[in-house]
Amino acid sequence: MLNFSQETIYSILCAVLPCAIYYIIRKIKGQKTSILPIIIFVLYIWQVYELTGAGGLSDIIYAPQGGDNQSIIKATINLVPFNIIERTFFLNILMLIPLGFLVPFIWKNYRKCYKTVLLGAGFSLLIEISQLITTRATDINDLIANTIGALIGYILWKIFSLLFGERMKKSADGNSDVIWYILLSFFGMFFLYYPFWFSRYIAPLIF
Repeated sequence: MLNFSQETIYSILCAVLPCAIYYIIRKIKGQKTSILPIIIFVLYIWQVYELTGAGGLSDIIYAPQGGDNQSIIKATINLVPFNIIERTFFLNILMLIPLGFLVPFIWKNYRKCYKTVLLGAGFSLLIEISQLITTRATDINDLIANTIGALIGYILWKIFSLLFGERMKKSADGNSDVIWYILLSFFGMFFLYYPFWFSRYIAPLIF
């Protein structure tokens, strides 16, 4: 659930600003994409980063020092699929259903199932790799669940597009724009998001 605290606003800005700059550049070059679906997509991506605890430079800079904490890799790693199926497996499926729905809805180039599913798998892999520098878990089951979620989302979009026709097909220019929005929002969070630094030095000045 969204809680618009000072830190939440700061987090959103870190993810959205690089995407906004990219959108403006594309708009100047003649792109005709409506901004509303892009905003919805980028905010959704940001929320996934928040929920999953995707890693960032702050996890390296402010990592505990000494003892067993010398390694940059902090996460527990599971590479054995389906060894333990917990409730989080099904939550991870639900988490990527919106991606599987939104991507073909917005981008015409991703209206083939395999493209959307591969994008969902790549997005999940990006998060899992980033979690290696956190104290969370990097788990192949999360990757599998997220990929299933992207597939379900695509199937739902396909059903709705058959029922409602062109109203479910918002066409966007740019074959690789969706990848850029994912990467730009991720790198914005990775390089710009320092919650400790923000709460200690910046928030008192602004708020």
